[in-house]
Amino acid sequence: MSAQEKARVTVVTPVYNGRDYIAETVDSVLAQMGDPESVSPCEYVVVDDGSTDGTGDFLASRYGKRIRLIRQQNGGEVDAVNRGVAEASSDIVGIVNADDPVRPGLLRAAVTMLEADAGLVAVYPDWEMIDEKGVPVRTVTTLDFDLCVHLEQHLCLPGPGAFFRLSALNDDPVRNPRFPFTSDYEMWLRLALAGRIARIPQVLATWRLHRGGTSQSGRNRQMAANKIDMVTAFFNRHDLPASVCAWRRQALASALYCAGLLAIHDPAVPGRRYLLRSLVLSPIWPSHFTIERRRSWARILYVMCQPLSRWLYLAAVGRGLARDRL
Repeated sequence: MSAQEKARVTVVTPVYNGRDYIAETVDSVLAQMGDPESVSPCEYVVVDDGSTDGTGDFLASRYGKRIRLIRQQNGGEVDAVNRGVAEASSDIVGIVNADDPVRPGLLRAAVTMLEADAGLVAVYPDWEMIDEKGVPVRTVTTLDFDLCVHLEQHLCLPGPGAFFRLSALNDDPVRNPRFPFTSDYEMWLRLALAGRIARIPQVLATWRLHRGGTSQSGRNRQMAANKIDMVTAFFNRHDLPASVCAWRRQALASALYCAGLLAIHDPAVPGRRYLLRSLVLSPIWPSHFTIERRRSWARILYVMCQPLSRWLYLAAVGRGLARDRL
């Protein structure tokens, strides 16, 4: 694509010390950009967020001008994503994590759907969970988008492989720096108010499960607080329809519940306080919730009984009586 030519779609990948997985991801995107049957012209922006493991030099030497490589001092994922999106020449943008390669056909499917329906502001596919070696663990069939489910169950329905219209955000930052641990979820809230979001019923993306991943390593006190603050800020908006405002109580109860359970992984999270507030707001949990969002009394008891429960659990792991899931 020439410097003067406007792209139909832009892919943005933020990376920090991602030398182990970045090539697999970049190759998966470039393979679709070079496919004659795919959409064109396309552009690929990779933001090296101050890596110290040689990621930037590796990308420059391996890919040259096939990607637009931006190097910056480490500012965090939110800053890197916003910097990359600011470089996009297209209205349709997708954010692909550095360790999550995409499947063939994603760009074509996403762009085709968005260009065919002006009322759509975003699309997202089904996806595969993969392990550190890229081996599929399970397939995740996502739900069709429903803002009520997204809010009331504190369940982020769009996952990896999602694409959206930049214009639908009205010049606001794609990722809100106020919520660094939940900025993707918060972005989907804003997009849902701007228009329709649709599911692509095909497995076209992946999400890699490994200890170094952001969603795994970031399960801490800050993430817990972000969950609650983000939902509170959303319902403090003055432009919400009455039908959405009606979900406030349960949405906050679910955010408090999810935040409280993070104490399982980080004892610094005030889990007891969060869970008690959740119980007060919603003593009877809705029965129609998905399995992953149904209230788990076993987990609640574990948090309420810390540090004793944690000590007993780790002792059982040490004796081979339980698997370490923390």
